[in-house]
Amino acid sequence: MVMKTLYISDLDGTLLNSKKEVTDYTAGIINRCIEAGMLFSVATARMPYGCDYRLKQLNLQTPAILTNGVFIYDFNTKKYLHAEKIERDAAREVIGAFEENKKSCFMYLFHDEQIRICYGDDSLKAQEQYYSKRALESCERVYRTDDFRKEMEQGDVVYFALTGTEQELEPICKSLDQVRGIHYTCYLNIYNGLYCLEVFSHKASKRHALLRLKDMLGCGQLVVFGDNHNDMPMIEIADRSYAPANALEVVKQAVTDVLEDCDHDGVAKFLRRELGI
Repeated sequence: MVMKTLYISDLDGTLLNSKKEVTDYTAGIINRCIEAGMLFSVATARMPYGCDYRLKQLNLQTPAILTNGVFIYDFNTKKYLHAEKIERDAAREVIGAFEENKKSCFMYLFHDEQIRICYGDDSLKAQEQYYSKRALESCERVYRTDDFRKEMEQGDVVYFALTGTEQELEPICKSLDQVRGIHYTCYLNIYNGLYCLEVFSHKASKRHALLRLKDMLGCGQLVVFGDNHNDMPMIEIADRSYAPANALEVVKQAVTDVLEDCDHDGVAKFLRRELGI
């Protein structure tokens, strides 16, 4: 019996070039690999509507890992195959952490295979990465609410987010440190100079989602490509792992080998050699 291998690539800084594009060369090679039977997909921090248009050149047949492991998503059927929810008690505490610091946020609810986004302050409309035309088109609803706890009755809470200055978000992070059942990230967005705070279930990670996807597909081997800290959980469980030359040094030290950088189609060139095409 031939052991099936699952190939999973991060997007930004790995499969996408520095212009956030899939090159024609990369698309051509990956599509040939998929046609030849390769199980290839992606794992990214992005929401579905944040990456579907960037991947339109790819004929992806294998479900993808999105929002750093919150969702397993099938681009073919446009269906969510799994959503990692935040337990209700933990979600209430997260809401409390924002409230005690006099801040609102975006709360993402998952219900009947669709996402709803609600927010508690009209000023948040300016945060376009969440409240965007693509979000409006892709989500069931994007709307303002005066009562986050009441909205929780409308579905499973899967994600909280807020953008602000480091000084604005730091007190919220300290409050979140006391909440069990979640983890959060707070990182600098180099494009606008602001920090982004994101809150997930403690079970949501690329690692957990990849293990789930591996079982769903009945694969015995994992080959992973990544460039950043959030790819390390995947790299740690991979049978083989690879990083583009532009990856963080800590990632390059952890992988099986280093490939050409993302602006020179490193992943695609590897896959071409792997399949002998």
